[in-house]
Amino acid sequence: MNTVHALIVTGGPLPSCDFPLPETQLVIVADSGGDHAEELGLEVDLMIGDFDSCSEEAIEKAKEIRRFPVDKDVTDLELALAAAIEKNCSSVTIITSARGRFDHTFGNIVVASSNRWSELEIDLLVDDSYVKIIRDKAKLTGNPSDKLTLLAIGGTAFGITSNGLKWELDGLDLSAGSGLGISNEFTAHEVEISVAEGAVLSIQSFDNC
Repeated sequence: MNTVHALIVTGGPLPSCDFPLPETQLVIVADSGGDHAEELGLEVDLMIGDFDSCSEEAIEKAKEIRRFPVDKDVTDLELALAAAIEKNCSSVTIITSARGRFDHTFGNIVVASSNRWSELEIDLLVDDSYVKIIRDKAKLTGNPSDKLTLLAIGGTAFGITSNGLKWELDGLDLSAGSGLGISNEFTAHEVEISVAEGAVLSIQSFDNC
């Protein structure tokens, strides 16, 4: 069974919260993410982008370089996720930030939620929030009173159930655009979420970051 986990570091500002990074077998960076990777003490396996905002030093240190034109029809994150699939990864953690351009941050989350990457288990570290795309089952860890928002993506998510939330879900159907899943709370250190059909975006906020 393939269990390769990739870490993707995007361009823009680094997250403002110091999350522990997961164990990874592959580091992919998008453009200036190469400089961020060095700050994080990561060795870059693959660098993707037009390199208009990355230092020459970071480019030279990357094991593999894939250079693309500035004018292209896909984002660097899309290229990085496609590369993760090409390299037989089973899961990906994306490091990004909301402290830069809002359209970039929102776009990164939307791109990561696309069904194109359904064969990957994907989560994101976004400043003081942990974001996960749930298509089947997931276990989330945290502390009682941590805020958790669940949003349906790509259409209605059917049969959502939970264990460990203040307002438990028991087979809930959540339509895209509904705010019903906003601002739930952990009641334990572990929460289980399952989705019978469709996909849910979970956003966990931490007060201590």
